[in-house]
Amino acid sequence: MSRWKSVRLVLGLLAAGSIAAAAYALAGDDAKKDVKGDGKPAAAQAAASDKADQAKEMEAWMALAKPGKEHEAMKKMEGEYDVEVEVVMQPGAPPVKSTGKQMSKMMMGGRYLHSDYTGEMMGMPFHGASLTGYDNATQKHFSAWIDDMGTGIMLAKGTASPDGKVVTLKGEYDDPMTNQKHKYRWVTTFVSDDKYTFDWLDTDKDGKNEYRMLHNTYTRVK
Repeated sequence: MSRWKSVRLVLGLLAAGSIAAAAYALAGDDAKKDVKGDGKPAAAQAAASDKADQAKEMEAWMALAKPGKEHEAMKKMEGEYDVEVEVVMQPGAPPVKSTGKQMSKMMMGGRYLHSDYTGEMMGMPFHGASLTGYDNATQKHFSAWIDDMGTGIMLAKGTASPDGKVVTLKGEYDDPMTNQKHKYRWVTTFVSDDKYTFDWLDTDKDGKNEYRMLHNTYTRVK
């Protein structure tokens, strides 16, 4: 569930108690009124209707908040990994290889996967982190990335293959050199429960042709 939905749910819980209390008080004042002629005071009828609506809304929000099979699949990615990295700075250039370590752990009651990466980039120490999840409401996978070589955040959303072995996310970013938007794809391929790969497919300076800028191989440390 997205953050604003979570806030709305909490506020809804608080508001439900206040509304119920107000309705109860109003029912006491109007106990002798019966606009429908069925023996039930109008305030009591309204309170009952509001309560039923609130119960239905609460049930819907709770269903959206419950982790599902997609979240169970992410849980399999928990653990420590050795990472082999290949970076291509521009189309046609040879890959620059390095290694790193990644620790991944589920959080927020099994709803999100947080990963912390340490390694090097262009000969310098490099630290990055990602947050991966699946939104039950939109039925989309998503991931966010931050690192110590920037001050922004990269976001991508997408879907999984029918067998769940390939997750493809799409996003875009602003190129500070050309002031143009670049579209990209993040493709995660699960080889086994202990190994998976991640490919970052970017576009060239014209934003037209796609090339593989990054290829990571993650192997579980046992």
